[in-house]
Amino acid sequence: MTKKIESILITGATGHVGYNMCLAILESNIKLIVLGRKKESDFRNNFSLPCKYFQWENPSDSLPPIESMEVDAVIHLMGEPLAEKRWTKKRKKKFNSSRINTTRNLVKAINSSLGKVRLFITASAIGIYGEGRENTFNENSKVGEGFLAKLCQEWEAESKKANCRNLQLRLGIVIDNDSGALKKMLPIFENGLGGNISTGRQWMSWIHIEDVVGILMKILFDENLEGEINVVSPEPVRNKEFTKLLAKSLKTIAILPVPKIVLRLVMGEMANVILTSQKVLPKKALENNYSFKYKNLNEAFTEIFSWKESSFDRLFFQKQWTNNSLEKVFDYFSDEKNLEELTPPLLNFKVVNKSTKNIQEGTKINYKLKIRGIPSKWTSLITNWNPRKEFADIQIKGPYDKWYHRHLFKTLAGGVLLEDKVVYRLPFSRFGSNILNSLIRKDIETIFNYRRSKIREWD
Repeated sequence: MTKKIESILITGATGHVGYNMCLAILESNIKLIVLGRKKESDFRNNFSLPCKYFQWENPSDSLPPIESMEVDAVIHLMGEPLAEKRWTKKRKKKFNSSRINTTRNLVKAINSSLGKVRLFITASAIGIYGEGRENTFNENSKVGEGFLAKLCQEWEAESKKANCRNLQLRLGIVIDNDSGALKKMLPIFENGLGGNISTGRQWMSWIHIEDVVGILMKILFDENLEGEINVVSPEPVRNKEFTKLLAKSLKTIAILPVPKIVLRLVMGEMANVILTSQKVLPKKALENNYSFKYKNLNEAFTEIFSWKESSFDRLFFQKQWTNNSLEKVFDYFSDEKNLEELTPPLLNFKVVNKSTKNIQEGTKINYKLKIRGIPSKWTSLITNWNPRKEFADIQIKGPYDKWYHRHLFKTLAGGVLLEDKVVYRLPFSRFGSNILNSLIRKDIETIFNYRRSKIREWD
């Protein structure tokens, strides 16, 4: 009988895929170990999930701490982001060192662990196939040409040197509210400036974040899976269809195409990532009976943007783990008096009164506060009241056109995972969303960062 995986080391834990994978690991009652560049104190400020942490300050120039290899599996997601800036010679060098050198050093440590590590999973990308035009790729297809294809080839070659079962995740475009690709697209589309890229005929291979995690979890427990694996939906779409469905989900229009020449002028060589046509299928996942939760892009976008009733709605959300009981945490948050403690002093936040003795479904709460020094009154209505699980407060009088704050509580790893989801709409929506959103967004982030710091004091 195969020994159960009881501990997993992950790099790139603060990235979007990494964080969601950490949650799944903890939900499966597997011990989580994180390897990162920062000092532990700095890392803990932004990562609240319970884990053992090891610092790896110079991943491309040194081996990780040998004691970090006392695990059953390693998931390697670390790498310099490709899409943040133009691809200069200096940045290309960073891309190579942060992927190839780092993977090489990690593999050396794995191979020195005397067989303790039994599984090594590393990230790669469908960029390995290069320009496909109308061709369809699967894991058996030939790899392509060009900088990104070569980078992925060398990256994968290093990971295959691990003396244990190893897999290379060829990731497509990951979609979720907080995924890198969509985060860059949303401001453009929400302001009505979206459109097809070039002709719009190039193929795009995408995957919902829940299926990324689903495939990763299957890999952990299915020893038939090894080698290269395409992490994409079985239903790729053309850019024209992607654009149409995204605009529809965002309740907006997308009529401003981006010419190829403009994209190349603005982005340089990096534009090739967007212009390349790649119709990639997850042959190996399907053959091994992985059941996709989101095959269809329209269904995926509908789920991701289910919170959006208007093109002017915006979303803020955060998650935070605390080492306290569910009863204690829920009781604290369902007492309106504690809101004053969780709100930055600069807001002069005060609870005036409420309509019922204890908070319950239908309770109205009146507050007063100052927004950028301007006195304001706020009345909230409590809805979705489900003790120990969730509740929501809706602004029925106040400075926003819309404010819907959903509080969710979930037991995890002996503590509680708190989740805040705020859907808001600014006054004078057409102008407010475009002009004031960045300013108001910073105010909201300041408020919730303060809340995070107060919650950290509990632990």
